[in-house]
Amino acid sequence: MLIALTNQKGGVGKSTIAVHLAVWLRDRGYRTALLDADIQCSSSRWITEAEPEVTVATASTPETCLSAARQLATTHDYVVADGPGGLNDISRTLLLLADLAVIPVTPSILDVRSAREATSLLHYARAINRGRPNARIVLNRFRIRETISSELQASLHRFEIPSCRQVLRDLQIFRDVAQQGTVVGRSKLRHQEVVGDLGRLFEEVLAAAHGGIEQSDAGRA
Repeated sequence: MLIALTNQKGGVGKSTIAVHLAVWLRDRGYRTALLDADIQCSSSRWITEAEPEVTVATASTPETCLSAARQLATTHDYVVADGPGGLNDISRTLLLLADLAVIPVTPSILDVRSAREATSLLHYARAINRGRPNARIVLNRFRIRETISSELQASLHRFEIPSCRQVLRDLQIFRDVAQQGTVVGRSKLRHQEVVGDLGRLFEEVLAAAHGGIEQSDAGRA
């Protein structure tokens, strides 16, 4: 099963979510691989330090992306793909292969616009793939007392893609663990509340990957 993290804009947290999701799946006994299709290759370097037991592959062209994804799918329960910052041919390839597309969005007008463009590409993939992949928006770097965060959370239903109930807050620990080459659950600065947030988010992601209800207000119900 392929779960693809995608968005037109870089810096929305694709790599952070991809690495934490891959380690979370591995810790639950699943054969897990990470496919890094981002030119910066930050997630592949990060996860090699955080959990060497996760298989890592990289892809820099649509052809290598297709080949790596198909090969990994034959030997692993889950392939987590970290897509490039941009809606290019690699992004299209990932969406055509994916069982679930996860679109992180942060509270900024630029991210909102990029998510809308990602939605258009998702519709393209679905038209070819008879309705696949499922998709979920994840609100990342949420700030509880920030007006734009609250406004974005209230308007997520307008994207025509279900949003996850669980949001990820804008916390220093995510930046700290990236520098340490680890993940929140294994950091010396382990933050139990954030571990819980991640677990609830990933349970939603798995449910969606396995055919959870796909309707525009599913994340608000």
